[in-house]
Amino acid sequence: MTHQPLLAGFEEVFHAPLSEPPQDLLQFPQIDTDALRYHGKQFGRAGELLVESVLLSVGVQSVSVAEHLPFDCLVFLSQGVLRVQVKTATRPRANCFNFNISRGYHRSPGGVRGYAEDDYDLLALVCLSENVVKFTADRRRSQIIGIDEIEVLRRRPGSSFESALADLGVDQMAPAPVGPVPFCY
Repeated sequence: MTHQPLLAGFEEVFHAPLSEPPQDLLQFPQIDTDALRYHGKQFGRAGELLVESVLLSVGVQSVSVAEHLPFDCLVFLSQGVLRVQVKTATRPRANCFNFNISRGYHRSPGGVRGYAEDDYDLLALVCLSENVVKFTADRRRSQIIGIDEIEVLRRRPGSSFESALADLGVDQMAPAPVGPVPFCY
């Protein structure tokens, strides 16, 4: 079939004018706190995509998952699959990027709560204004990345991933298993 007919009512969707990016975001990271809050979901998604980009650049395949899960992406290794939770900080405060490792929203019915031990395997902490990611197996609820760590993370994006895997006891160079890929959790 060379032509797919449109469903009635969808014509406007396909002919809608392209939206301009919000002017406040064009100045990122020098934007006010209200703009940061208003566009929080976008910044979170940008962090998730940066994590996938870093993983792909070091030869690791990953895929994002549905929003309602307690992790943001799956990482495929020869030994199995790891669940990665991504946390994004948009800019530093007092020379540190601060991360609150909790789930939920203050105004949601479930509120803000901690993660269960089996909700994810690795954390990916994103310093969005610096375009760097730090992977960790550390499960503390409050974490920081100092400004002094940024250059090391930028110079070798895969080093924290290797360290986090080692902390989990995962040998990245292990031979691939025979048969279906097992889950690591």
